[in-house]
Amino acid sequence: MRINGFSSRRTVLQRSKLSTLMLVCFLGLNLIVLLAIIGLAYRSFSDAAFTEISKARLALLNESTNRGFDFITDITSTAYSVVSNKEVKEQLESAPESKYDALVRRRELSDLLHHMLVVNTGISSIEIYTDVYNEVPYSATDLVFPIRNLKENAWFGGLGQADAVWIPDSESASSHSLIGYAQHMFDSKGKTMGYLVIRMSQQAVLGNFADVPLVLEGQVLIVDTAGNVIVKVNEPKYGNEEPVLDKEWLDRQARNGDDGYEVIRKGDRSYLALYTKPTSIHWRLVQTIPTSALLASTYKAGWYVLWIGLFGLLLSGLLAYLFVYNMIRPLRRLMMEMKRLERGDFNAQATSAFTEEYAQLSYSFNHMVSRIKDAMEHVRRENKAKRDAQTSLLEAQIKPHFLYNTLDMIHWRALDYKAQDISQMITQLGKLLRIGLSGGQIFIRVRDELEHARCYIGIQKERLPFSIKYEEVIEPETRGYFIPKIILQPLIENAVIHGKPEEAADTLHIRLTVKRLSLPGQRPVLELALLDNGKGLPENWRMENATGIGIRNVQQRIQLYCGSVYGLQAENAANGGVRVVIRLPIIETDEQLKRMLDGESG
Repeated sequence: MRINGFSSRRTVLQRSKLSTLMLVCFLGLNLIVLLAIIGLAYRSFSDAAFTEISKARLALLNESTNRGFDFITDITSTAYSVVSNKEVKEQLESAPESKYDALVRRRELSDLLHHMLVVNTGISSIEIYTDVYNEVPYSATDLVFPIRNLKENAWFGGLGQADAVWIPDSESASSHSLIGYAQHMFDSKGKTMGYLVIRMSQQAVLGNFADVPLVLEGQVLIVDTAGNVIVKVNEPKYGNEEPVLDKEWLDRQARNGDDGYEVIRKGDRSYLALYTKPTSIHWRLVQTIPTSALLASTYKAGWYVLWIGLFGLLLSGLLAYLFVYNMIRPLRRLMMEMKRLERGDFNAQATSAFTEEYAQLSYSFNHMVSRIKDAMEHVRRENKAKRDAQTSLLEAQIKPHFLYNTLDMIHWRALDYKAQDISQMITQLGKLLRIGLSGGQIFIRVRDELEHARCYIGIQKERLPFSIKYEEVIEPETRGYFIPKIILQPLIENAVIHGKPEEAADTLHIRLTVKRLSLPGQRPVLELALLDNGKGLPENWRMENATGIGIRNVQQRIQLYCGSVYGLQAENAANGGVRVVIRLPIIETDEQLKRMLDGESG
């Protein structure tokens, strides 16, 4: 709360020059008019007008109550927006798949509540209590807590008979908190899946009364239906006088459920005490005003009051129109440029205005846009150069090894078989080299990657002492997608080397499946699954402990270009052998590929 208060004061200081202009144009003129009315009314009204004045003051105080306690609607509206939020309900209705998933989902839920706190500046805290994430530890930044933290509060029992309850001051979590609100959170079946607790600071509650139409004289109190003074909204004009209302009077009026007014005498002075109807949370406003400030005896001064009031209001309205028009127009222009910047248009440019603050704000905005453009371009160039260098190094680890072994095999094959099958193998090797080089391209079509894999298997069938049966199950629409090149050959090579049958008469079966996969709540992905009937992975094998170049190379290249959420997973198949699954983003066009390689989101 102190941090919020400091931020609020700092914001006011940053607008001090504009605030001075606004006070001079609005409050200054209105204050002069009001002081003139009060001074002249002191001598112009008689005792006969006292009743009408009292009724008018009571109506004014009731209007202050209606406007000042708007925070009740703000709290309930905020509560409704949270409990009805689709993302919040989805996070709480489904159980997390793992502890990591629970941490991520609780962090996302806390971030959403933090965002709502920023939007609702008058609210000091928004918390959710649920048992969905009890298996993972809590951190200081979380706004999601276990339900057991609420059960020790006396008011928690009230939630068993009602959908929502107001939290009294004595049971608030913070000594600075004035009021709280707790509400059930129901799932789609009508069962309670948690509780929402919203609290509002005393400073925020008093802020609701900062601009309500209260009179300048007198004192305004917030009193509950038990006759207790909750807080003083303002201090009386005469700071050295004793409180007018005693505990006995407050207790007597607490039993009255209606509004009204009463004249109270204290010493040689009299006061008008007005009290409003209790609100929905059993609070009311009580105001005391010296009668001397209400009564006057000079009727003729009414004409002067009328002309002064009209002139002041006319002048104030004219100045207010000119001032607001000139102040709002540059703000709207700046907001339009900021929206352009939010949409990614870095050609946004703010123009200066007639005040020093606007000129400085425009200059800072333009300078910020320029710095962002420079920084983004620098990072983009740096990342692209880094990826290109790393990819070239990684690919260089694979190509020579296979190429030299294949050429050596062709040499001995030619000696053994006197040129038989050499033409076919050389053709396949040529395709391998052509697709592998791909003119320096990093991504190729799925159909080219499949052709590269077939060439590799065709060569291996000729050189190995056992037979290989290779099958493909490909969805037609995926053949035109872009994927990183040479990601299947290293995996097939591992299957051939590590999964080869013990007997030469046995056959190594390799099955490749390529399909478009839709995951709940995520973007669709391209899945390539390679299954063999070999020996399988060693026990307790982990991807991070892989010593071979092939798998690590493929994993590094995929995550380098596509992001850490993509990559491959290897596991033992249910019927023996190894199943390797590669998940990649779906890239259908050259424009999508270019944006991804340039470091932009697809």
